[in-house]
This record gives sequence, structure tokens and C-alpha cells, in this order.
Amino acid sequence: MDDPHAVPQQPPPSGGVWPLVIVGAGAAGLTAAIFAGRRGVAPLVLETRERPGAKIRVSGGGRCNVLPARAGPDDFHTEGSRNALRNLLASWPLAEVTAFFERELGIALKVEEGGKVFPASDDPREIVTALLAEAGRAGARLAAGVRVEELRRLEPQDGPAGSRFELFTACGQRLRSPRVILATGGLSLPKTGSDGAGLRVSAALGHHLRPTYPALVPLIAADPSWGELAGLAVRAELSVERGGKVVGQQIGDLLFTHRGFSGPVALDVSWQLTAPFAAGSRLRARWLGHSEPDWDAWLRQGGPRSISSALREELPRRLAARLLALAGVDGDRRLAQLTREERRRLVEALAACPLEVSGNEGYRVAEVTGGGVPLEEVATRTLESRLVRGLHFAGEILDVTGRIGGFNFLWAWVSGRRAGEGAAGGALEDERRSGTQVGG
Repeated sequence: MDDPHAVPQQPPPSGGVWPLVIVGAGAAGLTAAIFAGRRGVAPLVLETRERPGAKIRVSGGGRCNVLPARAGPDDFHTEGSRNALRNLLASWPLAEVTAFFERELGIALKVEEGGKVFPASDDPREIVTALLAEAGRAGARLAAGVRVEELRRLEPQDGPAGSRFELFTACGQRLRSPRVILATGGLSLPKTGSDGAGLRVSAALGHHLRPTYPALVPLIAADPSWGELAGLAVRAELSVERGGKVVGQQIGDLLFTHRGFSGPVALDVSWQLTAPFAAGSRLRARWLGHSEPDWDAWLRQGGPRSISSALREELPRRLAARLLALAGVDGDRRLAQLTREERRRLVEALAACPLEVSGNEGYRVAEVTGGGVPLEEVATRTLESRLVRGLHFAGEILDVTGRIGGFNFLWAWVSGRRAGEGAAGGALEDERRSGTQVGG
């Protein structure tokens, strides 16, 4: 356990009634606990894993890419309301989130090349420890190693005054609460505890989930010979085409793997190829980000150099050989000997290279889950379900996916705060109406 004051050594007693229960002690759940507690409602946080914050500890190459340096609505995808997404992101601007970590949690941050923000210590445990400590100061109680198996709605006559939900754990415990926040994550990186339980509970309670899919995930090449380039990294602009239109475009480092394509730029466009609506999508690469006219002008320079040696001055040797083979051009000939048709084919391989994709590496390694609880089924101001009173959502369980580079953590912090404050406000309003004390 990271903080003995925030994490009790024993799970909560069976039969207890809590003013607010948060399921999941990841980024969104711990943030919700902090802001619910600050509003005067002390929550109980239940975490499946023995150590909370597992996804925080493994993210960003084990250093926790806690935030992006810049962010806007276009850095996020949802199949729901873009206006709702904009309003949610605006509810806690990036500058204020950064100040929360630096001033309130006392964590020194640094911005690295590419606009990724990390703790200056490069130690993700610093993030987890600070969140746990702040949640403890806000009055939250966290029980680790407690898995919620079922969440059931109570009829008014079935439970204590004000109770709306009954939670059943794998250990045989039964808890009751008028307010529940589901911050259970999605299906990605199941070793961190995200196994889809919250999604199943949401569907059982009547939510119409958008189909889920792995996002920010390595792609599998249809042609296994791309695997011969495994280990190479090269700057590229990737474009996803669907229905004759470019529907996604990103530039960054592409990493070749034994099975296909990874690296920041491949992960960023991957959801455009893995989502249920992605059928018929095609992926193309523009090497080094250079356009067709750029490559055409470069090839027209001619000269006595061989085509192969000229390409190797611009691109890694193995990639240059691969592109010559794709274009059907003999690299031993001189640049000046290129025919018009050969130059056209080579320009296409350099500026619009097809990268056929047959699949992806799945939830096991995907950084986030696309799809989930639709934004139109929650109230933007509180993230409370429009279908189930007293049920709130935060984080990856909602149908919002960010780009790689700290954007999904930003969504977790923002939605966690919104849900925590919304649930606390609802609990206090319940208290006012019923005349019973629920603040804890």
C-alpha cells in the first residue's frame, strides 16, 4: 500500500451503508474521491487490485505521462456529443489541472519533447502516493483487494432510507449506498484490473453501450514481410482513408515490429482502423512527412549516384530497400536513368505507401478502450446517469478516447473531478431532502 492513512488494511464490514461508493482506484476514481471528499462527502473507494493505481504505474513507459502540454477537443474522439465533450473539458482547463498537481499535490512536473508532461522524478509512484494521500486528507477510505461482482438497484422499501444501490463483492460482502461512481476503466491492459466489469454492470442497469474496441494499439501488417524491418523507427505521416476520403492523419515516429506497426503515430491513428465503423479503411504512409511534389523534385535532381545510395541518405537502409522492391525499381541504376513511370511508382511508395493492416494486438497491450457508456446518457454537469438516478461515471468507461501523450490521463482527471463533485452534490441534496445525514 502506498499510504497507510489513505488505504485501510482491512476491507469494509459487510452490510455497511456508505454515503458514496467509488468503484475503481485508478486515475479517475482517486480524483473523484478527492473532490467528493472536499465537498464534504467522505467516499468509500473499492479497488480490485491489492495496490491501487496500477495503470498509473505502468503508463508512459513506467514514468507516467501524466498530462499533455497542450490540449483541445480535437485531441479526443467520441461517437457522442462533441458539444458535451467540449463542455466537460472546459470544466477544468489544462492549466488548472497542471496547477493541481504542482501546487496542491506538490509534484514537480517537466515537459519533454513532443509536449508530454512527466513527473520530474520519472517515478509514477509519486503520482499514486500523492493522490492517495490527498484522498485520505479529504476523508476517503480505500479498500484494496475488493472486487465488486454485482451492483443492484434497490426498491425504496428494500433498503435503509436513502439507499439506492446494493453492491456485492467477491468476498461475500454486501454494501449499500445512495450514490455510486463507476471508475472501473474499460478492457485495455487487463493485468491492471480493467476487465470490463464496470461496462457489464452499466449494461445490466440499462445503459446502451457503444461497441468497445482496442484503441492506441499496435497494428498487425497483412504482409508479414514488413516484420523484416522490426526495430526500425522512422518519422512518418500516416493517413487513414475511408470511402475515398482521408478521415484521420497524424505525424510522428513509426516503429516497425515483428508483426506490424507501432510507435506514437501508429497508436494515434489505430482507433480509425479498429473501431466497428472502420471497415474498408486503408492506411498510407508519407515517409519523413514529405509530400509527393517534394519527393518528385528530389528524384528529378538526377546525378550519378545510384537510386539505392541516394535513398539511404534519406531513409534507413532496410526501409529504402523495401520501398524500392514495392516500386519495382532497380536500386543499382543511377537516379538519372529513372523513367517517368519508375519515378511515379517510387514517388507513390515514398509519399503514399500502402500499409495493409489485418488486425491489431488487442486489449492485452492497448492503452485505452474505445466505446463505452455514451455521453448522451449522462448529465454533463455531474456525469450522473440519465437512466439510473445516483449512478455516476468517470474515466475510460465513458465513450471518450484521447490521443497518445497524456490526453487520456487528462480525461481521467477532468471526468473524475466532475463525477466526484457531482456525486457529492447529489448526496448532499439527498441529505437535505430526506433530513438524514450522509456526509460521513
